[in-house]
Amino acid sequence: MQYDFTATCRGWLEKAFFAKDKKQYWHEWRSRYEASDRDLKFEDFGFTPNIDDLDRLPHLSFMLRIPFKLRKPYLSKDDRTFHLLDNPVRKDKVFQTPIVASTSWKGALRATLWQLKHQEKERFTDKAIERLFGNEREEEDHKKLKSGRLYFYPTFFNKVELEVINPHDRKTGTGKNPILIESVPIGATGEFVLLYVPFGSVKPDEVAQDLKLVAGGVSDMLTVYGFGAKTSSGFGVAELNGAIQFGIRADWTELKQPEPELKTPEPELPRYLIAPGQIDPDFLNTDGSLKPEADYLQGKSGKKAKQLYQKAKDWWEREGRQLAEAPAPESLPELEPPPPKTSFTEVSFVNWNELSDRTQRMAEQLQNRGEV
Repeated sequence: MQYDFTATCRGWLEKAFFAKDKKQYWHEWRSRYEASDRDLKFEDFGFTPNIDDLDRLPHLSFMLRIPFKLRKPYLSKDDRTFHLLDNPVRKDKVFQTPIVASTSWKGALRATLWQLKHQEKERFTDKAIERLFGNEREEEDHKKLKSGRLYFYPTFFNKVELEVINPHDRKTGTGKNPILIESVPIGATGEFVLLYVPFGSVKPDEVAQDLKLVAGGVSDMLTVYGFGAKTSSGFGVAELNGAIQFGIRADWTELKQPEPELKTPEPELPRYLIAPGQIDPDFLNTDGSLKPEADYLQGKSGKKAKQLYQKAKDWWEREGRQLAEAPAPESLPELEPPPPKTSFTEVSFVNWNELSDRTQRMAEQLQNRGEV
């Protein structure tokens, strides 16, 4: 557990800080940390936007929400000085829970795109990287400074464990001094949220390129290259933990998955009815009353015709006459026009391949439509 320096002036933590052998306090640290509240529902605090918030953003803004589960532990470095361990995982200063800061997500995605050969320097200059992330820190000309189109949001975890790294002696092959590293363990769940907001002179081709680049980069960042510290050793790799949500500020019905049409079977009508509640005119007189049996059977023969007339007569006496004599319904007042359709489109994907294929299709449609 993390504490300010003022909290170390009494009790077991003070002794742990100044003890030569801190191993005797690890159990105390674990029991106190696990006894703290880890059932906070961070979605109730509104730290991240919702898909429907796109309705208030510029045209062609889009959002990705990806629930994930760690396949390898997540490591990071906290920025506070005083801690029982030398390698504490970064935690939120208010809730004291492990966190992937928005700046960490930005750095991880930028590093992934760099691995995918999207670079800014020298002859590898990529204007898309500058659009997404903004200028490099070395830019000195203030007139050329620009903000990136990507906005990242923090991810909170509710579990902490200890990883042990034990450097081995090259000669003897034995470990010497085990190093404890605080981590978020395998199986911890979180959600990655990214928002893309184009501004200035927006070109559809640029947005299409950014969409494909972001979708591929996020997928590789979470599943291949990882995020956090020691990613080259395999830490910080995740897998999907639910459906990916994607929303874009454009009303494109063709982007949505077609819903299967559910056809309700029409009820089978008796032969004496031509529609529900409407008898065959062959059974009626010109004034709308039911014909006598002799008039109906004129020109007809056989037992079936008599049986059909009897059924029609029974229905007429039961409900047909009442329906025929009922006054015509009054005209209904004009209804207010329906509210305008939402100006954003939301779709979901169940795996990374579907995300890649559908975003590719969206980018192609965006280029074909030429919308601004």
